Amino acid sequence: MVILKKVTLQYIEIEDRIRMSAEFDGGEPAVFWLTQRLCRRLVPKLAGHLEYSAQKSLLVDKGLMLSVQQHDAEWQQTLSEPVKVVGLARSVLPEKVDLHCLAGGASIIFPFDGKGEQARLQMNMVELRQWMGVVYRQFRLAGWPMEVWPNWFALSEPGKN
Repeated sequence: MVILKKVTLQYIEIEDRIRMSAEFDGGEPAVFWLTQRLCRRLVPKLAGHLEYSAQKSLLVDKGLMLSVQQHDAEWQQTLSEPVKVVGLARSVLPEKVDLHCLAGGASIIFPFDGKGEQARLQMNMVELRQWMGVVYRQFRLAGWPMEVWPNWFALSEPGKN
């Protein structure tokens, strides 16, 4: 299994897909094409994991708390150079992914070739929230239906709370 060290997501209108340019631990680039169908299945599971992992509070509304945590995680995100894919790189259109949610984060396992090789995107909870924030913005840019996103997520947008 190869480990994805860094990813950059960008909606590509002509493809009507999110291109996830990825850099492996060894520096090799690859491209994973995330379809609306795949994302609409993945988002509720990851959002549900964030909800399940949230601390219980009798004093604060859970949706408000999740929104604030999302906003905080996105504020912590630092700008970095996007992953650049030049020349020939592996390109994958995953029909499905495996998802492993743990107390401290989540892993998304992507098929990588027809021979069973896999690529893992491992994220702690802050990184997961940041990744979800980028996916959310790509959804909006694409004009994809937003009903798969929980209400608290929309509240974390700048200017919404």
